[in-house]
Amino acid sequence: MNNAAQAVHAGQPASQPGKRFLLVGNAPYRNRGCEAIVRGTMEILSATFGQNIAIQAGVMASPGVVSAQATKESDDRIDTFPISHVGSRGSLKWWMSQANKRLGTEFQHHTRDLNGRTRNVDMALQIGGDNYSLDYGRPWDYMAVDKVLQKQGIPVVLWGASVGPFDKDPEFKPIMLEHLKGLSGIFVRETLTQAYLRDNGVSDNVHLVADPAFLMKPVEPEDADVRALVDGGDVIGINVSPLVARFSDLGGDLDAWRARTVEMIVSVAEAFKRPVLLVPHVGAPKPGDDDFAFLESVHALTKDKTSQSVSIVPHGLSGPEMKWLIGHCHVFAGARTHSTIAGLSSCVPTFSMSYSIKAMGINQDLFGHHDFCKSVAKLPVETFVDCIGRMIDERDDISAHLEQKMVEMKAGALRGGQLLAEMI
Repeated sequence: MNNAAQAVHAGQPASQPGKRFLLVGNAPYRNRGCEAIVRGTMEILSATFGQNIAIQAGVMASPGVVSAQATKESDDRIDTFPISHVGSRGSLKWWMSQANKRLGTEFQHHTRDLNGRTRNVDMALQIGGDNYSLDYGRPWDYMAVDKVLQKQGIPVVLWGASVGPFDKDPEFKPIMLEHLKGLSGIFVRETLTQAYLRDNGVSDNVHLVADPAFLMKPVEPEDADVRALVDGGDVIGINVSPLVARFSDLGGDLDAWRARTVEMIVSVAEAFKRPVLLVPHVGAPKPGDDDFAFLESVHALTKDKTSQSVSIVPHGLSGPEMKWLIGHCHVFAGARTHSTIAGLSSCVPTFSMSYSIKAMGINQDLFGHHDFCKSVAKLPVETFVDCIGRMIDERDDISAHLEQKMVEMKAGALRGGQLLAEMI
């Protein structure tokens, strides 16, 4: 065991300045969950390797989006750059993108953005959370990045992830499993993923940790009007995303999902006579992915349907500020996984609207059951209201339980740093 690992196991933060990490696979901070992963990861790496770490963060987005994010980066140790298929018209990237669109080819020209970014890197972390699943299609882009880095002798760790399942794509499944076996480490954030990988012959490089976002620190918003959204402590916070429409029993009909969302919110407000705060957690250029546009439309439709206050979080807040707001709700319900992690890690009773293995696994590990986690594939309004009601009734007990579990979850997240120290 090296000195860094010995220091960590002795209970002292290791002082090994100058370690260099490459973070890849993440989306921009306009997805507040992606920011939460970065902020939590920085807490882990700092605790393990000291404050003087250097981070190259390759964000999977267009150069313009990444440049805008970089100008607002609050941690000066993070050097952000794009890993993107987007290129100026007529460039090699542009031609390859056109070929991919029109011919169905799979040129992985985005990996060229790694040039000049890998010098003296000690470890690469794939930090995208659930990228290694089929929820967003086959993850060729991320696998291509792994292979480029491995060819340069850089260890690649899949970091704080949920993985799979791949059973719906039997042609791709063995390819993915073989790729996973070749990674230096797979740090999984819940036991359902660990069991799935073990049952499919992937175990030697698998380690159970916890989502790094459990360690992100909340930040109180400066705007008094924003803080006032949770005044009184009786607010029911709700995040509903348009993304889950495609996983619901409504066949991806976004208008039908919007109507159901309105019914859910109005029913909760009227049933419990409490104010409701709508909490968008992901901004995106496509309406089908953008929480803000979706919940703004929902907000407009609720105005004449309930006598209770229904408000919405404005644009522009960071992930830590969002966590502060969620942490001051009486109870919370969320479709975006990291919105629910913000609630759970703040010991707020939290209901998860699940569309993949990740929410089910996290709830199983925290509660030992799925009473507060229901699939959007079958989520009647009545079930949603009943779950909110139970959380209100049992709030003190649930919060006390979460306080105990957070000790375990935060230790699990920090364990990821200890494992990296041993590997490096």
